[in-house]
Amino acid sequence: MDLTESDVIVIPVLSDDAPRNLTEKPESYEDKSVPINMKISNWTKVKAANRRILPRKSMGEVKLSKIIDELRKLAIEVQEIQEDDKISANNSINSLRLFRRRLASFLQKTKFHYVIILLVFTDLIVVLVDLVLGENIKMHVFINLAQLSSPCLTEEEMKFYNTTEQRDTCLLNHSIYLVRADLFLFYFSVLLLITFVLEIFISFYAFGWKYYMNPIYIVDSIIVFSSFIMEMYFHYGNIGRAGRAAAAIVILRLWKIIRAIHAVAHSITLKNRVMIKKIQEARLLLEEEKQQTEQLLEKQEIKIEYFIKILTISGKLPSTTQIDNHVNSMWEQRKNNTINMLKH
Repeated sequence: MDLTESDVIVIPVLSDDAPRNLTEKPESYEDKSVPINMKISNWTKVKAANRRILPRKSMGEVKLSKIIDELRKLAIEVQEIQEDDKISANNSINSLRLFRRRLASFLQKTKFHYVIILLVFTDLIVVLVDLVLGENIKMHVFINLAQLSSPCLTEEEMKFYNTTEQRDTCLLNHSIYLVRADLFLFYFSVLLLITFVLEIFISFYAFGWKYYMNPIYIVDSIIVFSSFIMEMYFHYGNIGRAGRAAAAIVILRLWKIIRAIHAVAHSITLKNRVMIKKIQEARLLLEEEKQQTEQLLEKQEIKIEYFIKILTISGKLPSTTQIDNHVNSMWEQRKNNTINMLKH
C-alpha cells in the first residue's frame, strides 16, 4: 500500500514542547535559535566516534591539496614575515633570521619578478643589436677585401656628387663610432649579467639550499654563470672578432639567445604563484560551503527526528518500505519533469 499525502495526519499532542491549545501556532524551527544544550545529532556522534575511519577532507579538497603541492614544487614557498614584536632583535641570530625573511619576502614580490623579466628582454634586445653590428663588421671586412663593394659616402662626398642616397652595396664603415657602440653594448650586457648573478647569490642566501631543489632554477643558474664566463672569455681572451673560430661564434650567439630562459623561469614562478593564490581562495570558499552544508544537514536531521517523534506518538509513522517507495517515486517524477523542461 502506497503512502499518499492525505494518509499522513499530524495530530498535535499536549506535551511540554507543544502549544497548550489548538489555536496557538507552534513555533517554527527556523524562527528560534539553536540552544546550547540542544540534543547532539547522530551525524555528530558518528563523526566523533569514527574520526580515523571517516575522511576528514572531501575528494575535492584532497585534489586541490595535490594541485597546490605540485605547484609548490615549481615555486618556492613564500616565507611569512613574523611581526617585530614576536621576534626579538637583541642578538645577531634573530636579527639575521629576520633580515633573511624580509629579503625572501622582497624576492617573492610580483614587482621584482616583472623587473627581472624586463631586464632579460632588455638584454635580449642588446644581444640582437650586438649580433647585427658584429655581422655588419664581419661582412664589411670580408667583402671589402674581395672588392665587391665600396665604403659608404661621407657627407662631403654626397655633397660633391649632389646625391642624398647611398649605394646599394654600401656597408657600414669600420669607424670609431661603430667600435664604441659595440663596446657600449658589451659593457651594458655584462652589467645585466652581473645583476642576474647577484640575484642568484641573493636568492641562495635568502632561501638556502631549497632554492636549488627545483631543476628550473638549477638550469637557470648554470645558464647565467656560463653566459657571464663566456662573455668575459671571448672579450678578454685575446681572440679578435675577425679571428674567432666559426664554431665558437655560433656557440656564443646561440648561448646569448638561450639567456632568455632566465625570463622564462621567472615567468613560470610568477604564474605559479598567481595560480596558487587563486586555488587557495577557491579552497577557502569550498571549506566554508562545506561547513555551511554540514550545519544545514544537522539542522535537517533534528527536524526529521522531531517529525518522527510526532508521527510515532500519533501512530501515523509509515514503514521504511513505504518511505523508500515514496522517495523513489518523487525522485523519478522530478527527474522526468527536469527532462521535459530541458526538451522544451
